[in-house]
Amino acid sequence: MDLGKWLNDERLLANLIGIHVALGALLLVSIFLRKLLKNSGEQVVRRTGLSWLDGVSKEAVKGLHGLLFWKTIVLMIVSVGSMAIYHMSGRDARADFAQWIGQLTGANLTDFGIMLAKLIGLTVGAVLAFRLVRRLRVYAAAWVHHQLPRYVHPETPVANAPGSLEPERRLHIEETIHLWLTLVERFALTLLVVGGLWITGRIVGVQDTAGWGALVIRIITYYMVARLLTLGCRIMFHVFANLGNQHLDQGQFHRYWERVVRLFPFGQKCFEAAVWIFAASQCAEALSFIAFVAKFGHAAVQCIGIFFGTRVAIEVLHVFINEAFGMFKENRLDDQKGRTLVPLLESIAQYVLYFSSALMMLRVFAIDTTHILAGAGVVGLAVGLGAQNLVADMVAGFFILFENQFLVGDMVQIGDAMGKIEVINIRTTHIRDESGKLVIIPNGQIKTVVNYSKGYVNAVVDIKVPTSVNLEHVMHDMAEAGKRLRERRREVIGETIIKGLVELTPNDMVIRAVTKVQPGSHLPMQQEYRKLLKEVFDESARATVRALAA
Repeated sequence: MDLGKWLNDERLLANLIGIHVALGALLLVSIFLRKLLKNSGEQVVRRTGLSWLDGVSKEAVKGLHGLLFWKTIVLMIVSVGSMAIYHMSGRDARADFAQWIGQLTGANLTDFGIMLAKLIGLTVGAVLAFRLVRRLRVYAAAWVHHQLPRYVHPETPVANAPGSLEPERRLHIEETIHLWLTLVERFALTLLVVGGLWITGRIVGVQDTAGWGALVIRIITYYMVARLLTLGCRIMFHVFANLGNQHLDQGQFHRYWERVVRLFPFGQKCFEAAVWIFAASQCAEALSFIAFVAKFGHAAVQCIGIFFGTRVAIEVLHVFINEAFGMFKENRLDDQKGRTLVPLLESIAQYVLYFSSALMMLRVFAIDTTHILAGAGVVGLAVGLGAQNLVADMVAGFFILFENQFLVGDMVQIGDAMGKIEVINIRTTHIRDESGKLVIIPNGQIKTVVNYSKGYVNAVVDIKVPTSVNLEHVMHDMAEAGKRLRERRREVIGETIIKGLVELTPNDMVIRAVTKVQPGSHLPMQQEYRKLLKEVFDESARATVRALAA
């Protein structure tokens, strides 16, 4: 009896229908959100172009799926419990719905109709705006391909023709432009969606829509502009490189352009880093609770610009110093002074520029550099007093360069080390001997220098022969060898002089030949003289044998 009455209770039936409608709506929302999250990771990676987000997005979507499942279960249980309490309290869904309908006035219905018309108009406008953005994207792509055919057109006939790029670079630029236009399209569509949600909130009367809408639009704008700029800089650097190769690769700026163009990959990375840091600082400034971080971002952007400008200045100074000493001239003579001073000046310029850029970066962060400079002076004085040998080496190096005692390429003997000068620094001198060993000598320890590369040098050769041979014949052959040496080698600048006997023993005698040669060439000329003397001795021996045979 009670069961039949309970089953025939219309209030219970109405409340059950209400809870089923609520559960159905909750289930539909959950299914929609699950479908939306299913491919969200791939969409994020594809839209942003950041491949490193792939793994992160997959893990995030997996976690969100589990969270959405349990949240749906909990909400369904809470809904059933709430409806049970609602029914047990004697409430009737029909009566409450009828009461709500009865409270509606003509003004309410008019307002609802106006709101519904606005929402329909907004939906239609959004659809038309979506189509317009997609059409504009197609027209923009066609316009870009028409305006820049020699940079992006895939059918450029000659890769080395003026104004054309290599096929790989041209394809890369075309793909970058396509991605850039795609991002512009998605950015516009995202703004339409966010703007539409903001207008929808205003229409339905949701409070504080302006605040969060403006915040979301600002953050999205900063991100998309940063992404577009980083993509655009790739095209910009490619175009600059191509224009520079056309107009600056020849003429007086050729050397400068060769050095600066090497910095383009580094400049691209600096530009991208500066853009992302600036965008992050602007987003931090938009979020009031971390607005203090923004000033550090602005300072970091300035430091990146200072560092890149320093690298450009170093490359320009490298070319300027080499041109000032004529190091790029094809028909120049071997300029030992230039080979000595150019590396030294380049090193000094780099240290000065890097130190100046470091001071500028400190000032960007509002750090007073006056105390740092004063402290550096005190530390330098203390180091100078404690490192007298280092100071002595530097002073000696300065006088070596100032007095032109020896230069890079000179043949010298310093102590037991004999060889060619490879490097002269402020503190040390590097000598490479005949065996290939590099001898590094502190400049303060250089006391006596024998320089074989000043003016001229004598190639001295001593010949030991038995006392039984004819001395006149031997001296004649030595003079003949000296004559041939001068004819064959341009390093010889004087006749070979036979000094005669310089040593005599009962069994042997030593005869000396002296030849004036160019500085630093005495060792190879000594070897060449001995070779030619052997040829003359062989010819004399053959002539003697033929005379005896006759």
